[in-house]
Amino acid sequence: MSSTASGHGPFDLTGRVALITGGSRGIGRAMAVALASAGASIAAMARTATDLDDLVAEIGPNHAIAIAGDVNKREDNERAVTETVARFGHLDIYVPVAGTNRRKKLLDITDEDYDVIVGTNLRAVYAGCQAAVRAMIPAHGGAREVSGKVITVGSLASVQGVAPGMTAYAASKGGVALLTKALAVELAPHNIQANCIAPGFILTDLNRAFLSAEPRKSWVLGRIPAGRFGAPVDVAPTAIYLAGGASDFVTGQVIAVDGGFLSGSDWNQGQ
Repeated sequence: MSSTASGHGPFDLTGRVALITGGSRGIGRAMAVALASAGASIAAMARTATDLDDLVAEIGPNHAIAIAGDVNKREDNERAVTETVARFGHLDIYVPVAGTNRRKKLLDITDEDYDVIVGTNLRAVYAGCQAAVRAMIPAHGGAREVSGKVITVGSLASVQGVAPGMTAYAASKGGVALLTKALAVELAPHNIQANCIAPGFILTDLNRAFLSAEPRKSWVLGRIPAGRFGAPVDVAPTAIYLAGGASDFVTGQVIAVDGGFLSGSDWNQGQ
């Protein structure tokens, strides 16, 4: 049964429970607030639980909990799911946002760099999805009555090389995109949809200095038809769409939230 058929409006998440990793800042925090505003209860995971205090206070302690954990540890992912179900009774929406990057060119990337980037961005997402989906699938293994949702976070680097210094990052985020498509196929019989949001150049505390440096800033802005960098709040509404009944027939998709970057190669040159 779809979300809308079960009595919810297409964007109403009342009664739904979402687990979000990387929820203390940036895109993860914005998604948590947005899903809560649509009615969902939120379990937010970060390395340090106190980093989530402001988020829990904003949403309200009756509808949000903080979970301390490292996404790179399988046991922490499993514990996060266990704590979520123990507090709210079930899990409907899984959003693994936590990620990292080390901007180095191919010949400068070490094995340790590669392991950190691909481990956090891909292996941890895989482990998190295993734990979350195990809790989502009914005990009898059939279809959920209400649709479940896996919403991964890719990147422009999920579909193109973007710029030098992105080889390991692109390998990880390209993997996330294809993992999501494979999840969509495998989880469809259980009424679980899987989709990937691919943010464009979004200003966060982690990349503000990097994107503000010239000539990089002008190069990027010159290729975004919207004429500006994005903000985390620009990405969050897509999570509401993918978490609710509006997307019950949407699965296996990579949805770019990029101000037109992928469509606008050198779009404003000569104008």
